[in-house]
Amino acid sequence: MMVIMTDDDKGALAANLRRLRAERGVSASELARSAGASRATVSQLEAGEGNPTLDTLYALATALDAPLAELIAPPPAAEPPRVVRAGDGVRVRGDAVEAWLLDTVSGRQAVVEVYDVRLHGTDRQFSSGHPAGTREHLHLYAGRALAGPAQDPVELGPGDFVTFPAAGDHVYQRLDGQVAGLLVITRTTP
Repeated sequence: MMVIMTDDDKGALAANLRRLRAERGVSASELARSAGASRATVSQLEAGEGNPTLDTLYALATALDAPLAELIAPPPAAEPPRVVRAGDGVRVRGDAVEAWLLDTVSGRQAVVEVYDVRLHGTDRQFSSGHPAGTREHLHLYAGRALAGPAQDPVELGPGDFVTFPAAGDHVYQRLDGQVAGLLVITRTTP
């Protein structure tokens, strides 16, 4: 039984087949052999030609350890760039820290927050521990600062990077100059 496919469907199949094969590190010949198809069939499908049978599609999906839908689904629409202009984003301010939320990414097992951060004055910003599995990652662009666990912060200068578990108390303090950086907060969940 042939599968009726439009040219767009064939293009999606071709792109998905090439992508899945590359992700698995399998040559076209190896895929053909494990799917019980000819090398010519795989080549035709990857070129967006031919009309495969449903059995052939299932055999290829099985050989690639992928659901059939991943093999035949059209590619997702391209997402346009998202721009956050300087000074935009939700602004948060503490005793010594001012930050603008640039982006968040949430998944089943992780949450990522991205901030443009500035340190002001000479006060030490003390933060109580966050939930278990939280880490803070600071890349300093300008100035000098202390950052890290409250009992053992590290001194950073322009271009320096620190990452530390943030489930415990931690601090940020401007030491010198206009302090600016990128702060990424990650939280993994079991």
